[in-house]
Amino acid sequence: MTRLAVITGSVRPNRVGTGVARWVAEKASTVEGVEAEVLELADFHLPVFAEEVPPMMAAPKDPASVAWNEALARFDAYIFVTPEYNRSVPGALKNAIDFIVPSVLANKAVGLVGYSYHGGLRAIEHLRGVLVNFTTGVVGNQVTLSMATDFDKGAFTPAAYHDGEVPAMVEAIVNQDRALAALR
Repeated sequence: MTRLAVITGSVRPNRVGTGVARWVAEKASTVEGVEAEVLELADFHLPVFAEEVPPMMAAPKDPASVAWNEALARFDAYIFVTPEYNRSVPGALKNAIDFIVPSVLANKAVGLVGYSYHGGLRAIEHLRGVLVNFTTGVVGNQVTLSMATDFDKGAFTPAAYHDGEVPAMVEAIVNQDRALAALR
C-alpha cells in the first residue's frame, strides 16, 4: 500500500485548491494499492520560517513545524497541488517547504498539480527546482489545470480530458516509490 499525501499549496480562505486536492485524492485512490489523503497546508498555521539553523542542520523547534514534519513523515509519497502566484509558487507553500527536514522527503516520489490561467506551469517548474534539494523523485507526469477552462465562476469543474491524467501520474509515483524504497 502506498500512502499518498495530497498537499494543498494555498492558505487563502477562499482557495480553490481544496476542491482540486480532493479531486486529485479521489482520482489517486482509484489506482490499485494507493491510499490518498488531503493535507491542508492552512491547517498547520505555520509561522514565517525563522529558525536559528536550517532543517538540514537541526529539526525545527516551532510546534507547528514539528506537527507539519510529523504529518508528512506518515506518507510514502506526495502530490503538491499549487496555484501559480506571480509566476511562481505561493509564499506559504515555499515557507512550508523551508520547514521540512530533508530526511522526511528523501528518496520519496512526488507528483505535481498546478492551476492558473497558464496551467500553473511556472509554479510546477519552480517546485521541481526546490524539491530536488530533498533528493525526491519528482515524476515527469504532471497535471496542469486552467482557470479559464477548468473552473466556472470559481468552482472547480475539470474538463473530461483530465480524468486519466491523475491516475497516470499516480502510477508513475507508485513505480518511482517502489524504485526509491530501497534507498530509504
